[in-house]
Amino acid sequence: FKEPLFTGYSDALYNVEIEGVICEVQLHVSAIVSHKEENHKYYEYFRSFFAGNFGACEARIHMLEKCIDPDADLQQMLVKMLESEDETMIFDMNTLVEEMGDYYLKELLCRRLSEIDSDNLEYRNRLAVAVLKQGRYREAEELFRQCLEAKKSALGE
Repeated sequence: FKEPLFTGYSDALYNVEIEGVICEVQLHVSAIVSHKEENHKYYEYFRSFFAGNFGACEARIHMLEKCIDPDADLQQMLVKMLESEDETMIFDMNTLVEEMGDYYLKELLCRRLSEIDSDNLEYRNRLAVAVLKQGRYREAEELFRQCLEAKKSALGE
């Protein structure tokens, strides 16, 4: 109960020994128990998605809160993000949309990152991957070749 999760959920876990068997006992606030079954599917999703890492989950939620204006429509938010100079925020959102499998949005974000820092080969490579995942193989090949040439040039080959 000391430190609730970002969702407000909290419980207390105790290990007790009963006739030589260690058992886990969970104590919950009654208001939470009444909604536990209904919300358990969300808990399971987050637990599997973040592999039980609530710190990573909380960081993603904070990143989304930073990026998303609840009073703006989706188009406005996307335009604002693609005009932003906040490289870290764009990179974090890029990682999130990749995990969600939205390679079109990933492409847009990678293009913006490449505009901000055109020398960053990781951004250019991520752009090539996003294009490849959309099935645009010739374009992806050209982007990968450009990355390879830039890397050779940087290494002096």
